Amino acid sequence: MISSPWLLLALFLAIAAGFFLGRMETRRRRRLRRGPRGLPTFLSRDTTTSPRDHALEALLSSTDTDPDTVDTHLAMGRLFRKRGELERATRLHQRMADNPELPETVREDAALELARDYLSAGLLDRAEALLQHMVDHGNRHAPLAMRQLMMLFEQERDWHSALNTGERLLRRDASVAPVLAHYCCELAERLNPREENARRRLLHRALTFDPGCARASILQGQLERAAGHPERALRAYRRVRRQAPQHLPLVLDDLAACFSDLEREDELFDMLLDLSLAHPSSALLRRLVPLLVARGGEGEAVRFLTSYLQQHPSLEGLGELASLALGGEGPAETAPESPNAQEQSLRLLGALTKRAANTGYQCSQCGYRATKMHWHCPSCKHWNTLAP
Repeated sequence: MISSPWLLLALFLAIAAGFFLGRMETRRRRRLRRGPRGLPTFLSRDTTTSPRDHALEALLSSTDTDPDTVDTHLAMGRLFRKRGELERATRLHQRMADNPELPETVREDAALELARDYLSAGLLDRAEALLQHMVDHGNRHAPLAMRQLMMLFEQERDWHSALNTGERLLRRDASVAPVLAHYCCELAERLNPREENARRRLLHRALTFDPGCARASILQGQLERAAGHPERALRAYRRVRRQAPQHLPLVLDDLAACFSDLEREDELFDMLLDLSLAHPSSALLRRLVPLLVARGGEGEAVRFLTSYLQQHPSLEGLGELASLALGGEGPAETAPESPNAQEQSLRLLGALTKRAANTGYQCSQCGYRATKMHWHCPSCKHWNTLAP
């Protein structure tokens, strides 16, 4: 039992002090955990009319070169850019890049961020000049600057400049080679069809950069067939199977035309049969079924499709089977009056599968869908990511 009131008071004060110090320590740890990341929370509020806006402006105009605040300033600039406050981001990064009291590495970081500010603002000429300066003067961010330049030139469709910049980057980063192959293909497609030799050189250069570039092989095949060399074209198209089997549907019509020019249609059937088993696709099946009917009749085609669909089920294949079961008549959207319920069901099945089948293209990176082939995804800007 506590006999003295002074002892009781001291005990109470000790408990209160411990509680207060514990609260203070908890708050301090929370602040440490947040670190510079507390800034986004602070800045995410509307600052147009609040006192915080004046504090931010004061911080923007400060000349503090304390290394401990550099990362915070850079983080603030990136946050401004992300929020669309490009004027603030540009002012901050420009001031840091021009400040001779800051270490060179910090000024290089600020210059890279400033170039990104210009790109976000659509000031491509300023971004290009700054990035080119970084590359020419051996900035430690030169590889990143070259990649940014390549993206800028892609946006402007300046393929010559993109290729020249990419070749400089290739000495440091071999992973850029497939992109350079596409630059060569873009340049080849822009040339006049009569400039055969120049196009051949560009496509050969593309395959030197990336031997697996199916686009270059497809363009080579088109060039050689237009020039009256179906055998050369056939070799180029056949190369696509090894490079990118998913792109085979893009060359089926050209393959058929080459075999027809060479009067070797039987080889086309054998090739399509082999391809359909090794690389199943709806496009191959559509091309193969009429040849099966011509060679072995509808019964043989039905037997093949039934066996094929058990291993490689697809809506298009089911539609082809329904069409064959109707005696070769294409599926109709609406069935005519008929007492034959089975025939009506087959027509409905064919119509539904035709409507549901996806014959477009999709990007493997971002999921973008398109009705025609794009070698450069319009959404995520990656190369060679769309496929049937």
